[in-house]
Amino acid sequence: MNLCEATPRSGDLDLADATLLTPGDPARSILSARMHTLGSTRMPAVGSAVIDSEGAALVDAWIAALPACPD
Repeated sequence: MNLCEATPRSGDLDLADATLLTPGDPARSILSARMHTLGSTRMPAVGSAVIDSEGAALVDAWIAALPACPD
């Protein structure tokens, strides 16, 4: 399954031009948005009652550092 620049199938979480993973742009990445919420779309979906700020920041830094989707 290719996540990089893939169109979300379960909604865009109100993100402009959202993709599942947008290289260089955590603000457009569903992956990041799901890590920053406690709503029904949170990730992980079970077993979490608080946002893992450190983990979310690490994933955001990784997304921001991605130059492009791999071939």
